[in-house]
Amino acid sequence: MSQEITGGDVLLSLIYQGGGGFALGFAAGYFLKKAMRILAFLSGALAVLLLLLAYSGIITVNWDKLALLVERALFSAQAASASLQSWILASLPFGGAFLAGAAIGFKYG
Repeated sequence: MSQEITGGDVLLSLIYQGGGGFALGFAAGYFLKKAMRILAFLSGALAVLLLLLAYSGIITVNWDKLALLVERALFSAQAASASLQSWILASLPFGGAFLAGAAIGFKYG
């Protein structure tokens, strides 16, 4: 026996994908904004600590090497972002709702 797929089944599937994508996107956006605040604070505190220790002569900081490490980390984050974008576009109903939810979650986070 074969089952027929009706228009209602397709619509229901799109609603589930869209709703789930939006909810997950909202949670991801909210989390991302909170995590970015914490990361910015910790990065600033680390920079101030390094500057104070270097100024006091306790340590010597190779600033060129540090800048290179930060540059590599940013490049890796961009590469991960590009692969995430391609995955989201591959599953458009879920991905579109996810992006909308992420934008709203980031705004209210």
